This record gives sequence, structure tokens and C-alpha cells, in this order.
Amino acid sequence: MPSEKNKILSFFSVFQNDAKKRLKLNTEKFAHLPEPDIHALKIIYKLERKINYKFKLKKIAFKALVHSSFANENAELKIRHNERLEFLGDSVLALVLADDFFNRFTNKREGELSLMLSWLGSESNLVEVAKSIDLGECIFLGVGETKSDGRKRSSLLADTLEAVIGSIYIDGGFLAARKVIIKLFDAGLKTVEKDKNQINCKNDLQSLMHYRKMPDPIYKIVSTSGPEHHKIFTVEVSVNETVLGMGTGLSKKEAEMNAATVAIEKLEK
Repeated sequence: MPSEKNKILSFFSVFQNDAKKRLKLNTEKFAHLPEPDIHALKIIYKLERKINYKFKLKKIAFKALVHSSFANENAELKIRHNERLEFLGDSVLALVLADDFFNRFTNKREGELSLMLSWLGSESNLVEVAKSIDLGECIFLGVGETKSDGRKRSSLLADTLEAVIGSIYIDGGFLAARKVIIKLFDAGLKTVEKDKNQINCKNDLQSLMHYRKMPDPIYKIVSTSGPEHHKIFTVEVSVNETVLGMGTGLSKKEAEMNAATVAIEKLEK
């Protein structure tokens, strides 16, 4: 009889390389999940158009969009929240980006690659990607979370995006997930090397906060000015509601970098 390890490897191989067998395995494995109703299907179709991916098993997409507040308030549906998919998606995203960096930046050392991975996979970038596909409008939230503007909450958007990535990986395999991720993160992949100074400044500030046992810094756009083609952003960075620095730039990222630089200088004095 085959060993347990061989069984797992065999399952993984089929799961990744044979679409029909993968669909059969998924259908059996996730038979317990409820089928999305007409309202849920409309939302899933909207998401599919945004990410240019069509789910073979819609119930997987439905699960990816279910927040714990919705699952708790709709126990009769017998659907769990998306946190396990979030865990999986986080790892899939990291692998895809690391693989892309490894092949794209052939002269970069491990430290630089890790820094870029940390930046592009950060919550702020995940939120930007989530907003670009209107993901907040697709999330199934409980009444309380909806009333408290949960659809706009950064952590909720980032977590749901990771869950969606996890669901694509399960539904279509690694190559399908990679195709969607590269498309969604295209803008960031084009600028991540240029943003290296920003990565250092923001990471340095965060490390300084951790050293002082303080929470992570929060960046907020306080104003924008100028014509559409030449906007100037002003950003403030704060910790515990105390503003540590303010910066301006021709992009949100540049303004955040400058704000972090000011904050570091202020704290070091």
C-alpha cells in the first residue's frame, strides 16, 4: 500500500495538473458547502469580471467572500468564514511574488528581494489592489460590520483579497492563481524596485516602533492639490493618534516615504 506521504504527493500532483480531476476532487471535498443563491451568484459574477477569472465551483468563491460576522449571523447556511482560505492565499501570494522577483531581478541579493516582497505584500498594497477591483462591495458582512463601514476597513479588505487568491488556487491550481496575481499586482511589480528607498524608510519606522513596543504607524492622506495629471499628495503618519510626521509627493507612496523620513528624524532627536 502507498505511504501517507505518497498519497499526499499523488493528490497534489493531480490537484495541480488535471483540471477535470481537480474539479471532481473539489466537488467531493467541498460537497458540504452551501450553493450560493441568486444574489450571491451575481456578486461572484461581478468579482469574476473584475479579476478575469471564472470559478468552476462557485461555492468556493462564495466561501472566500464570507466574513466571520456574516457566518455567525447566518448559521443556518452552514458556511464557515474565509479565514482558512486567507491563510492559504497569503502563502500563495508570497510564493508567486517571490518567484517573480527571483526571475525578474537576477542581480538582487536575498535581503533586497525580501524587502521588496515585504513591501508589495504589505497590507497597504493589498488594500490598494482590493479597492481597484471594488472588493469591498463583494464581501458578505454581518449587519454590525456593514453599519460600521466594514467594507472600507483596511484589514478586512486585505484579508478578503488573500482569501480570494486562496480560492482561485484551490479552484484552478497554481498557474491560474499566478496569472490573476501578476495581473492584479502589475502596477506594483513595475515600480517595486524604484520604491526601494520608500520601502527602507517605512520599514525603518515600523522597526523603530516595534523596538519601542509601540503599535504600527498609520498613514493617512490629509489633502490633495493640483490638476489631475499633476496631483500633489500630503500624508501624515501617526502612532496612538499622535502625528509624528508629514510629507508631500507626486504620489501617495512618495508622500508616505517622506512622512516616514520626517517621523524617523523626529524620533531620533
